[in-house]
Amino acid sequence: MTEQKQEALATLAASRRALHQAIHGLSEEDVTQVQVEGVWTIKDVLGHIASWEETYLVPLRRVADGGPFEAEVIEDYTPWNEQQADRKRPIPLSAILDELDAVRQDLVTTANRLSTEQWNRTMPFTWGGEGTVAQALEVLAEHEWDHVHTIQRWRETRDHVEPQRPTE
Repeated sequence: MTEQKQEALATLAASRRALHQAIHGLSEEDVTQVQVEGVWTIKDVLGHIASWEETYLVPLRRVADGGPFEAEVIEDYTPWNEQQADRKRPIPLSAILDELDAVRQDLVTTANRLSTEQWNRTMPFTWGGEGTVAQALEVLAEHEWDHVHTIQRWRETRDHVEPQRPTE
């Protein structure tokens, strides 16, 4: 495995560990009911992360199977993000967590199937722009880190709220 590939996969693994750590110990109510990012709950955020990873995974599988990288470029994120959130909102938390881990595992497995030439080929990103697989994985890890930091800030705020004294 090349050093670039190792670094990209390690970065991806680190962001996922941080995400799991950020949600560790939260109640199901915290994850499914409390809005932490606009109107999104943590569950919505988890589904959002899986959705974006899947947009890259599907065409990457074609490349790993010897085909072309054909992906729809999502130019306007806001309506797409809302469509994905609306689609996933009725899905139980346990299924969202399973999807999050399954998509990531499939992404890593697929990336590991790529030849060095495929790994280094410049391809379009579904979110716009283009780059190598390593660069795409780094963008996905950065995206995850952005959401991890949002969850961490919410937890810090929640955990450091001064209790209100009863009024007399």
